[in-house]
Amino acid sequence: MANLDRSPKTLYRQLNGYTAITIRHFRGDLSALAAVKAQSLNWPQVPGALTGSDPWLAWRGPGEVIAVGMNEEPLQEVLKALAPGQSLTAMAADLSEALAVFELVGPGLDDWLAHLVDADSIPGIAGHATRCRLVDVTVMLLRLEPQRIWLLFDKSIVPYVSQWLAYGHE
Repeated sequence: MANLDRSPKTLYRQLNGYTAITIRHFRGDLSALAAVKAQSLNWPQVPGALTGSDPWLAWRGPGEVIAVGMNEEPLQEVLKALAPGQSLTAMAADLSEALAVFELVGPGLDDWLAHLVDADSIPGIAGHATRCRLVDVTVMLLRLEPQRIWLLFDKSIVPYVSQWLAYGHE
């Protein structure tokens, strides 16, 4: 982990080896829910919900859930179940190569993030996720544990986000 201020307060690192998928569905669809439940994963039912413990599923909107984790097998099975032609009302796509995931940990986490995002958009307790703007880019914050958040964003802007994370900590 990179130590941002050379103290044990808050650390961050870019993760590798994760699988990330989007699960999209029309209103009333049950095939996406069935594909997730077949892997013993819990579907996030309400806005801001984050379920699981590797992989995690985050409610992204009324027709979309993002699933991400280091445990790839259940997510690969969901991809197969929702491959083209398997459902008329749902699909899943692999975002692993397009999405960057940073792990942020430490007791000063919320104070640090408040320099970069609207403080009201920081998920307050474990099991919650939010979409927000970090500086000027759209990100998702997944509160996995009280002092642990995963930050998800477009992989093409890793250097930009890394610089802002360091700057926000100074």
